[in-house]
Amino acid sequence: MRKERRPRLLKTLSAALVFTAIAAGCSSGGDEGVAADGTVTLTYRSWIPTVDQWTDIIAAFEAENPDITIDYQGADGAKSYLGELDNLILAGEVPDMYGIQVGAAFDDYAEYALDTQEYASDWIGGVNPELLEATTTSDGVVAAVPILTAGSEFYLYNETLFAELGIELPTDYDGLVAASQAAKAAGITPFAMGAADGWHDVDFFVWLANQYGDGEAVYDAAAGEGSWTDEDLVTAATRWQQLFTDGIFQEGATSTTTYPSARDDYLLTRKALAMPTGSWHVSATLEGNAETPGTAVENDVLGMAPFPTLGDNPATSTSGVDYALALSGELDGEKLEAATKFAEFLAVGGGQQTWVNSMQGFPAATAISPELAADESATALSSVEAVTEALQSSTTARKLSSPDNDGLETDLGVVLQNIANGADPRTELGTLD
Repeated sequence: MRKERRPRLLKTLSAALVFTAIAAGCSSGGDEGVAADGTVTLTYRSWIPTVDQWTDIIAAFEAENPDITIDYQGADGAKSYLGELDNLILAGEVPDMYGIQVGAAFDDYAEYALDTQEYASDWIGGVNPELLEATTTSDGVVAAVPILTAGSEFYLYNETLFAELGIELPTDYDGLVAASQAAKAAGITPFAMGAADGWHDVDFFVWLANQYGDGEAVYDAAAGEGSWTDEDLVTAATRWQQLFTDGIFQEGATSTTTYPSARDDYLLTRKALAMPTGSWHVSATLEGNAETPGTAVENDVLGMAPFPTLGDNPATSTSGVDYALALSGELDGEKLEAATKFAEFLAVGGGQQTWVNSMQGFPAATAISPELAADESATALSSVEAVTEALQSSTTARKLSSPDNDGLETDLGVVLQNIANGADPRTELGTLD
């Protein structure tokens, strides 16, 4: 049975009603959050930084700015966060600062954000200018500051387990099939794919679609300038389906989330050779990472590599802004001044450096690069080098832009799940036209 798309909460009310709710609710402007002694408290809502990351970032900022307190609350994953942000917006409680994703739904959340020209003109030049296109609304307003970049598609693998089973790291489709068959013969899941996450399915498919034809078909279809039943897209979707039918991805993959299931229930329990993921997960290869201690793989060596080519053309990473920071359009006065300091700190200052060092993402600031400990393993260093090289050479976008369908990622994700479960690729893709 075809899964139905659940409409976004924001779309259940008209724009006028949403603005009425904001006017009636508790806005982030005015004197709220400013104490009598002039100290300022700013609300910051997002799904990242993680607990391990934001503690250091915010502590460093508050040490430099003792008159500013950051009230940070992180959600359990991007999907949960967007639901919470929807509720806050509808209640008229837009956070002073909030994380925002680029892509088809960017304009929905950018509507409540302040134009960066109002606060960032003095330092936004330190951000890679090409990235600003992704945080520009359809009306031409740069509504958020790019913070981190990321790309697809990679796989995080257990090098120790590969060696124990005598399996070679795959470099092409035949190698994927051979590694998967050998793993299953040993009672190990090959590649634990979190296909229950539509965002991951779409990331993977956009990366895959670039390997057919001139790579433009998926972007043209998203923009309404081409058909979703273009032969290159049908061929890519057929290959996507084969990853499931050929057993490269595990049974029940469309019921498995990337986080925590594929990671925690498969990779970290030593029940899988690897898991497909994005560049941000190279952090798990580093000493002192927050994920592997106390798990079955804490003494194993983990690595990351670009996913092998699956199509006619050599696979190259798709990349772009993975995380951006928006400031509420309600901010003014002392609160806006304080929020501006934090935005600069996170975008081009010490906060960016601290976050990038955790390898959660790669820098949006042109003058910052990751600083890794000298005692990292050879595998960790080569993994970071491989991911960095792949992102630096990337020329194709990870996220789709669709001016007439802000729910495209959700819709395409459902279509890809249906195809993974055996539906006809051409027929399913045709429902998007």
